[in-house]
Amino acid sequence: MTSRSLSAGPWRAVLALVTYGALSAVTVAIARSDPQFALAGGAAGGLAAQCAVGVLLIVAALAASRYGRGTGRFPTLLILAALAWPLSQWATPAAGPAFTPGLLLGVAWPPLLAAAALRGPDERRMGRAGVLVLVIAFTTSFGVLGVGASTVFDARAQGCLQCPPNHLLVAGDPAAWLHTSQIGLALSAVWTAGFAVLAVARVVHASPARRRLIAPVLGSTAAAVVLFGADAVHGADRGFLSNDPTDRTLWGGEMISLVLTAGAVAWGRVRTRRTRSQLARLVVDLGASPTPGGLRDRLAATLGDPRLELVYGADRSDGPGWIDAEGLPATPSSEPGREITPIMAGGRAVAALGHRRGLLDDPAMTDEIAVVSRLALEHERLHASRRAQLRELRTSRARIVATADAERRRLERDLHDGAQQRLVTLAIGVRLARRSYASADSALDGALAGAERELQRAVGELREIAHGLFPAALDEEGLAAAVEVLAEHEPRLLASRLPDERCAASVESAAYFLVCEALRQSSAGDIRVDATTASGRLTVNVRAASFSEIPVRVQDRIGAVGGTIVSDANVVHAEFPCAS
Repeated sequence: MTSRSLSAGPWRAVLALVTYGALSAVTVAIARSDPQFALAGGAAGGLAAQCAVGVLLIVAALAASRYGRGTGRFPTLLILAALAWPLSQWATPAAGPAFTPGLLLGVAWPPLLAAAALRGPDERRMGRAGVLVLVIAFTTSFGVLGVGASTVFDARAQGCLQCPPNHLLVAGDPAAWLHTSQIGLALSAVWTAGFAVLAVARVVHASPARRRLIAPVLGSTAAAVVLFGADAVHGADRGFLSNDPTDRTLWGGEMISLVLTAGAVAWGRVRTRRTRSQLARLVVDLGASPTPGGLRDRLAATLGDPRLELVYGADRSDGPGWIDAEGLPATPSSEPGREITPIMAGGRAVAALGHRRGLLDDPAMTDEIAVVSRLALEHERLHASRRAQLRELRTSRARIVATADAERRRLERDLHDGAQQRLVTLAIGVRLARRSYASADSALDGALAGAERELQRAVGELREIAHGLFPAALDEEGLAAAVEVLAEHEPRLLASRLPDERCAASVESAAYFLVCEALRQSSAGDIRVDATTASGRLTVNVRAASFSEIPVRVQDRIGAVGGTIVSDANVVHAEFPCAS
């Protein structure tokens, strides 16, 4: 049967239980026919306990399939081990037609159980060491003790006259059978010891979260397999496993260990269901669209890691990367004791969790988080991406404003240090020419005087242009000084309060040009300016008899530095963060 055929669907569960029921019925019939050869004897209690062990294993495997990955190999191997469990009682004189299958498959359950344990509830790779142990185990159980010993075992020729015929017999050879069986039992002791060492090593080297998942299953299966190995050592001299008091004691220990294995598997499924319930409650809690960071807080509480970090995948301007709930570039901490687990959806990493080491070693856990939190993750990821895009847009606008201001400063500096200085020099030259050459010629003196006046007028106009581009006082002394200078040139401008504190240059320039624009937009009357700083914010109020609409370019400049503006017919109110 395929892995899928034993691990999914109600009819498959019925098939496994019915098959095991039939095998157990044969085992009970054999034991009742000849109790002296049965490990459980003929007592109803012992036979019921023997049958219950396999039922518990099958039920646990079906539970693992139902609440695990659905088509994993672990449930299949566990069911096969349970089905092989009753066959160990079939190689007895009362077995009838079941005698030959008992010789062939009587020790099939230990390697199947070991394979299930090495695969584990988390469906991990078995590794090279695990594959080596299982190759030895299956070769020993099915090859040496199964086919190898059966082909040379003639029970009747060796004194068991009531034994049924061995249909695998090729040539009876008591010495070859004893030698083969002893080798098989010795190899059984070797591989069971190797499995125990490997199980301990896996538990020791596992992270805390994985250890909680695999230790109960590995520990109980290792106990069952080691008890089988001890029984192999006990029967090595005689060449077969029997039912003397030592064999019965070891067999009883095997039953207890298998019951513990079923309990460990079932407990793992209980933990999975409990985690799913917690995550389902998380979905309900997140139904009200939490504030930024709310999903992280809920996940931290659910997973028990207060330092949990949650970031989202996004296409930033500098390429794909991670952002936090506020849209800021972020990467989970990779400090010692912490690790990063991506949350996958649609084949791409939509988020990543930074958590304490081992918290999400169960591979199904991240799948569960991705499933039950998918909508909340996508909701918050989209909001984070939107905030990141808005932040990049604001940053881009701020760069444009900063570039424009820098260009204004350059033009103002060029006009002041270049054209204006040359005009001043020319005016001085004209004045000197008047003194030297024009005193004797009144017509020439008048012409030079007119030229000097025009040059002075040009210097004044050029100074006004330069000041309008970007006032030097704004750059050197701040908003208050620049408004005061502006008020000297514009008597209508009345400044009642101006801040002493400096703000970012881009913020001060945005506020200054707002005042300039208000002067241009006001049709008549005085303009009153009131500017204050408090709690890291600059507030500017401009009042006038009437205003036209504030141009979009001014609104964009204010928005580019994170400011807001509200205006009506008489008041313009703007607020800025002091640190842009």
